[in-house]
Amino acid sequence: MTPMTSDVAVIGGGPGGSSAATHLARGGLSVALFEREVFPRFKVGESLVPATMLMLERLGVLERVERGGYQIKYGATFHDQETGLGHTFYFLEGMPWPNWTYNVPRADFDALLLDHSRKQGVVVHQPATVSGVAFDADGVTLDVDSGGDRLTHRARFLVDASGRDAFLAARRGRRSRVPNLGKVALFAHYKGGARFPGREEGNVRIYLFEGGWFWWIPMANDLTSVGAVVHARVVREHAGTPEALFAEMVQRCRAVAENLAGAQPVTPIHRAANFAYTNAPVVGSRFLTVGDAIAFVDPIFSSGVFIAMRSGELAAQAILAAFADGRFTARRFAAYERKVWRGVAPFFKFIHKYYEPSFLDLFLQPRDKLGMVRAVLNVLSGGAFIRMPWRVRASLALLFGIARINTWVRRRAGKPVESRLEW
Repeated sequence: MTPMTSDVAVIGGGPGGSSAATHLARGGLSVALFEREVFPRFKVGESLVPATMLMLERLGVLERVERGGYQIKYGATFHDQETGLGHTFYFLEGMPWPNWTYNVPRADFDALLLDHSRKQGVVVHQPATVSGVAFDADGVTLDVDSGGDRLTHRARFLVDASGRDAFLAARRGRRSRVPNLGKVALFAHYKGGARFPGREEGNVRIYLFEGGWFWWIPMANDLTSVGAVVHARVVREHAGTPEALFAEMVQRCRAVAENLAGAQPVTPIHRAANFAYTNAPVVGSRFLTVGDAIAFVDPIFSSGVFIAMRSGELAAQAILAAFADGRFTARRFAAYERKVWRGVAPFFKFIHKYYEPSFLDLFLQPRDKLGMVRAVLNVLSGGAFIRMPWRVRASLALLFGIARINTWVRRRAGKPVESRLEW
């Protein structure tokens, strides 16, 4: 059988894969995308960050998203049940991105992005499962199962956007867990959950309680995504069903229990484990990876979709440059890998610190001195993956320095300083 051919093959049709594919097709390359699931399909990670709007605009799909009727979000509300501390952060005006964004049902949003890829000339194979790849000096050969048929596809370059499955890392590399971020999430969609009034209706809410935290993401049409993130050992030690464990966590978090009173689930309870990891390799001769296939960070700051789309955009830039000069070695893509890790690093840093009581005290009682609050909002908006001015870097360094001093003060006072959700 004569194999199908393209300039670039993309494994995975989520936001990272569709973004990379669209930019590559608009850059003049022939692109084939292989997605194993049929869209629309259920997915969490529904809250976007404001810098995502830049990604959507550059993809040429922003107007379609704006017509989607999605819930607008102006900020995020954090509350710690143990200390009673809480704060609402509102996104900044006057930035290169807007001071608002959307909460989106991922089933609809991801399908919209993939449909846009088709309209830009990407050949989408769906459902189609890539079962094997073989690289050589001139490109890559993919073995594909599509509707029961075995196909062969030949491309000059491969993009792994396979998400948490990490196609290439599972076969050619390794996955490393991130210390102290071993979590399991239990989540579902509800109708009838309590809403904040007015402008705050779309605020993402993060509720911390002993042993974990909840996300609360209001979406349009009275739909709310509710998820409990707990220590992995809590799940291992629980003898009951995921539904029973979720119900137990709801009862332990007073705010969530009150806000769910009278609400009805419209999906089953889903589970996702291993909530923080890094994969390797990120790049190689004639391939690179994007999004969750590179790394996954704890979702507390809603960074997942943005990291996927931003890395997909950067990947396309690197690949188009490689096709322009005909060089496809791993060294050729080292700059892409550096950009990705620099962009992801602030999210990892904040998440590590967030679970430390000394930092959480400051985070939930912010004082806007020397630009520290603006620096925090720059990161939470996704700006650190777009540009990181020296003033932002300096303000963040000051904030983390104060947190270290606070650790010393708490330790001297006999207060806990260890991360609340260690392995």
